[in-house]
Amino acid sequence: MIEPSTMPSNSYSLEEVMDNSYDSIFVTDAEGNILMANPTAERLLNLTITQMVGRNIRELVEQGHWDKSIALEAIEKRTTVTGMIKTRDGINLMCTSRPLFDSQGNITMVISNSRDRDTLVKLAQTLDKERELVQRYKEEVQYLREQGVKDRHLVAESTAMKNLLLEANWVGPTESSVLLYGESGTGKEILAKYIYSISRRAKEAFITVNCSAIPENLIEAELFGYEKGSFTGADAKGKPGLFELADRGTIFLDEIGEMPLVLQAKLLRVLENGEVRRLGGIHSRKVDFRLICATNRDLKKMVEHKTFREDLFYRINVVPLQLAPLRDRPEDIMAISDVLLKELNKKYGYDKVFSTETLKGFLNYSWPGNVRELRNLIERLAITTRGRVIDYQVEEMPNPPGNRAAGSNQEEKGTLRIQVKAKAPLKKVMSQVEQEYIKNTLQDCQGCVSEAARILGIDRSAIYRKVQVVQLRDQD
Repeated sequence: MIEPSTMPSNSYSLEEVMDNSYDSIFVTDAEGNILMANPTAERLLNLTITQMVGRNIRELVEQGHWDKSIALEAIEKRTTVTGMIKTRDGINLMCTSRPLFDSQGNITMVISNSRDRDTLVKLAQTLDKERELVQRYKEEVQYLREQGVKDRHLVAESTAMKNLLLEANWVGPTESSVLLYGESGTGKEILAKYIYSISRRAKEAFITVNCSAIPENLIEAELFGYEKGSFTGADAKGKPGLFELADRGTIFLDEIGEMPLVLQAKLLRVLENGEVRRLGGIHSRKVDFRLICATNRDLKKMVEHKTFREDLFYRINVVPLQLAPLRDRPEDIMAISDVLLKELNKKYGYDKVFSTETLKGFLNYSWPGNVRELRNLIERLAITTRGRVIDYQVEEMPNPPGNRAAGSNQEEKGTLRIQVKAKAPLKKVMSQVEQEYIKNTLQDCQGCVSEAARILGIDRSAIYRKVQVVQLRDQD
């Protein structure tokens, strides 16, 4: 206790402290006589200070001002007591009374503090929500760490990819659901992350769910979470679902065509009412997330065959974006190869370059596994090639007869013959390969620039800019 002589000159008086306390405070002597009370006590107990000071608590209890006295219990038990009392107006108060003793062990006074129980309940609920939010962020971070997701560059040299990114840039900042179509390995997840990165939710979570990778008997628990004891083997504390982890962020449902019908119905309800209910739970939780889906299947046909819900299809197919296969984007093959090799050179301290024959093989191959296959092959070649030059012969390329795209330029005209003079820096070699490839395509099109531009997926102006070929025909 601070002695009066040591208190700062600007210190508040005891009366000011009591008058400005949020809690109800009143003080009694050892007999239960009220010595002082503050304005909060007046409000909560509905008695004026005049009506309280000088009177005994027993009298006020007998008159029904409140049902019992915690202060009297503290006097009787000679220790601090906390309990609930109810006022005549039906207000429940949480009261704590603490007795003070003199040097001989006699009670000198009892100080009682009270607060409205409803206020305490609201405070406790607020704290619970804060703890739940903190726990959700912890689990979010843990989930993302377990995914081991790495950012990848979006390469867009072809007209098809440039147009796709233009559409993505328009839809990215909106809240609309996006459905990405494309063959396996075309980079749907990378595009989904790009859309997320330019959205208004970019600072929140990005949760990826591969619907085909999670066992059917577990996917519901993963998406919706579960309460403790919901099923054998469940976490004793329960677990939030991925929809909850994505709250205020973005959830990416990859291979949504593989989602079981029963879960499609539950997903539709989540999208319509914005609520999820954990397995074994009785209460729903509000969630707010942006949905991006992807598939390599024809969902319209699945709807016709009753293997995909029609209502869910229209709910997720708000903005459809189509990723072209790599075989239709020759310009991107060269650009992606360059980016990937540079990444590997930086990662492992290499100085590897592609030989001319390797680059020709890349252009001639149909890439049924798309960018994923190209990435894996380049990593394998970079690691296993002992010298500086990666020399991978065309005949060594894994190219089963049935893998080439029907109707592609390579199939119609046969193997392209691309010639690049001498060994040179990678950038120069790639430029030469690109020029030779365009020239070969122009030759196959009898010099028709418009037809060649359509096949190559580039503008006609790019052909004039990249190659100098006489007797070109430009027609619509």
